[in-house]
Amino acid sequence: MERRQYLAVLAGMLSVAGCTGIQDETITMLAVNEDDTSHTVTVWAVRREELTVANTVEVASEGVAQLGEMAWNAGQYRVTVQVDGDVVLANEFRSEDWFNQLDVFIDEDGSVELDKARAA
Repeated sequence: MERRQYLAVLAGMLSVAGCTGIQDETITMLAVNEDDTSHTVTVWAVRREELTVANTVEVASEGVAQLGEMAWNAGQYRVTVQVDGDVVLANEFRSEDWFNQLDVFIDEDGSVELDKARAA
């Protein structure tokens, strides 16, 4: 599933669910697998030195799995991602701007990206 398709599907799901346009203070974390094989994804998300999400999911080929949710707050975030037992991403960032999606994308070539966004 290409990233644009994923975002279109997600936007459609949110509009069907009755999105009101009010900012939800919850960040949803998803593992999005654009690869043609399934993967085991583990994530640790730390906000302001507090572990807020620690989870492992199996994500099917070209599938999506929810990693967890955490409350949004301005400040420092640190996200570490393991795919199939190997640490593939360690990202630290500071955010003062509201966001509600923090997704791990496994690309077709096996590379891994962290995508921070605002879903409707």
